[in-house]
Amino acid sequence: MNKIKKITALSLTMLLLVLSNVAATDLSFYGSVRNYIGVLPTQDFEYAVMQDTFDLSIEYYGDNSAVLINPYMNYDLDNELTIDLREAYIDLYLDDADLRIGRQQIIWGKADGVFITDVVSPKNLENFLIPDFNEIRLGVTALKADYYAGDATYELIWIPVFTPNSLPAAESIWNAKSVPFGNTDSDIATSLENSEVFGRYSKYTSDIDFELMGGYMWDDEPAAKGVGTFTHYRTGIVGGSLSSSVGDFIIRSEGAWYIDKQFSPTLEMDYLHYMVGIDYKINGWNLSAQFIQKVYLDYVDNTFTDQWNTTVTFMANKEFLENKLLFEFFTYLEFDELNALIKPKVTYDLSDNINLLFGANLFFGDTGTFGQFDNNDMIYSKIQLSF
Repeated sequence: MNKIKKITALSLTMLLLVLSNVAATDLSFYGSVRNYIGVLPTQDFEYAVMQDTFDLSIEYYGDNSAVLINPYMNYDLDNELTIDLREAYIDLYLDDADLRIGRQQIIWGKADGVFITDVVSPKNLENFLIPDFNEIRLGVTALKADYYAGDATYELIWIPVFTPNSLPAAESIWNAKSVPFGNTDSDIATSLENSEVFGRYSKYTSDIDFELMGGYMWDDEPAAKGVGTFTHYRTGIVGGSLSSSVGDFIIRSEGAWYIDKQFSPTLEMDYLHYMVGIDYKINGWNLSAQFIQKVYLDYVDNTFTDQWNTTVTFMANKEFLENKLLFEFFTYLEFDELNALIKPKVTYDLSDNINLLFGANLFFGDTGTFGQFDNNDMIYSKIQLSF
């Protein structure tokens, strides 16, 4: 059992001990059962996904405390059974502050479909950006403290155990270059010195919402350590986000400066990652567009990427049939090596607790973030029973 699993098991045991002393009437249970099937039409309709999922949330609220345990179970195409905790934490409520202790997902920023200041929780990228984002984010074992002062919040997060991104295996269709990432966190010892710290100041008013953040962390993305070997390096980050209404439009922006980002033992660059977005509603349609750019500072020619990397996204959704049918459309378009990912989907509520979903992931291009997966076009269906 690795160190992450040990921490997860310990957190679950502690929480179960707490809940064992709570009357059953003080608990609430909710969750879902889902069947998910995806096929690759460009590869003779081979199965890309065949998964059954059971997701359960257990909540308890006391006078000055709360507990959430969110275990889930996946049974996959290769007959592999995965049981894990998405979250398992205790909340303590004080007069002007809250504490959250345990495994938790932490979501920051204003961007949709891209991670800029949203770097506290690592990501499960074993299936690229195909799953829902609540499934892509991994929980981290952390202590989070929030202090409230009027309409402002001061947030401090301490993560004692590093959790990296989960990456696709070398033989996966989502590993275009068959890179053997392996267990890249094995050389980062669990110690106080190796813990991570983040802070955020946020303020919400009638005119504007904004956040300022910073952190000293291990890079969740592995970088080359040697030939065929990878590791994680320390990096710093400072950034922020804001949103405001301008007439019928909502303007969003987010940016982060990554300090001393290490790409290999001999290549280190700062880079700026930012987004400007706009949201608008018309005739029942929710529309959104984002301009996203990475700019590498201290750029060295002939490195792995261009100095400027530009992507735009577009989103549209609307409800039909008395809000029983939801049409959604989301696309990424990357400009440096023109390539794209288009994600249409339709959800139909068969009843109050049963919904059907049909969608597709369509890749275009030969190279680039999305074009490298041009052979991985997928059509899929999901049926979900919620309780």
